[in-house]
Amino acid sequence: MAECGEIGMMLGAFEDSELEPNEMQEVAFHLARCESCAAVLADYSTLGRDLRSIAAEPSLAGFSSAVIARVDRLPQPALARLARFLRRQADAVGSGFAWGGAVAAVAVVTIILMTPYAEQFANRGPRSTTSIANTGQEASAGANQVAQAAASEPTMADNDSHADISRLESENHSVAVWSEPRRDTTVIWLPDQP
Repeated sequence: MAECGEIGMMLGAFEDSELEPNEMQEVAFHLARCESCAAVLADYSTLGRDLRSIAAEPSLAGFSSAVIARVDRLPQPALARLARFLRRQADAVGSGFAWGGAVAAVAVVTIILMTPYAEQFANRGPRSTTSIANTGQEASAGANQVAQAAASEPTMADNDSHADISRLESENHSVAVWSEPRRDTTVIWLPDQP
């Protein structure tokens, strides 16, 4: 058990709750049994209240702006100024790259979306399209007629041995497609529909 002399030195810290938990418990236990130490603690409490009521609180209006102004007036090392300058430049360059990337992305999307329309506009010149129609014949007979018409028609193969003259394409036997890429001609044969 602690004596009043030891407890008396801990009363100020006890009042401010600055003791360890086991010490707080020991002082509280002692104060419950010792009226003289309890009276000293009451005097500490009264003294603290009186001092707090007497002291005037300083005005803090403009305090933070005054501190910032004084900090700004302090001389800064050259390395700190250089680092701050480089950070500002990096931020500006970074935002420039971001804007440039956004503009490039918009340009790519525009090109992708506009390419089919540009091709249509470029190919609007006069075309010579040859159509072959067959009425009332079987699909295989129509395909044969398309092939014969393609063979009898003069082609660029007469002048160029490397030309892709024509080809018949069809996955469906009732439809025949003949293509002439050099002349930009495509013939599609469809039988009459009942």
